[in-house]
Amino acid sequence: MSAQYLRVAKTFAKAVDDLGLGITVIQENDDFSPPASGQWAEMTMLSHDTDSLGKSGAGDENLGALQISLFDADTGTLQGVLLGLADQLSAEFVHGKEYTLFTDTVYINRSTRNAGRINGGFYQIDLSIEWTCYTDR
Repeated sequence: MSAQYLRVAKTFAKAVDDLGLGITVIQENDDFSPPASGQWAEMTMLSHDTDSLGKSGAGDENLGALQISLFDADTGTLQGVLLGLADQLSAEFVHGKEYTLFTDTVYINRSTRNAGRINGGFYQIDLSIEWTCYTDR
C-alpha cells in the first residue's frame, strides 16, 4: 500500500467526517460489529492506479474509486433515512469538487449512487466515487 493511497484514503475520511452525518463511519478492515438497529457506513478504496506523466520528475496521475456503503439494520422501516444520507453524500461528492489534506489535492470525477438492496439482513446503498490526484516525483 503506497503512501499516496493512504493520503487519499485519509482525505476522504476527513471529508466524510466533516459532513457530520450522525452515524458511525468505519474504514475497510476496522474491527466493527454491526449494531442491532440504526445506520452506519463503510468506506472502501476499490481501486488505485498510478500512471506516469512523463520522464523523471514529471509526476504521476493517480486514479481510483472509493465506495461508501450505507447500511440500515432497521430494514423495511427506515429506508428513507438511508436515502437521505445517500443524497447528502451524493451532493457532497460532485464532479469538480476538490479536497486537500497533506500536500496533494484530490479531484472528484464523478459519483454514482447504486440501487438499494437487502444484504445479509441489512438494507444497503452504495455510492461509488471516482477520483484523480496528481503527485510530484
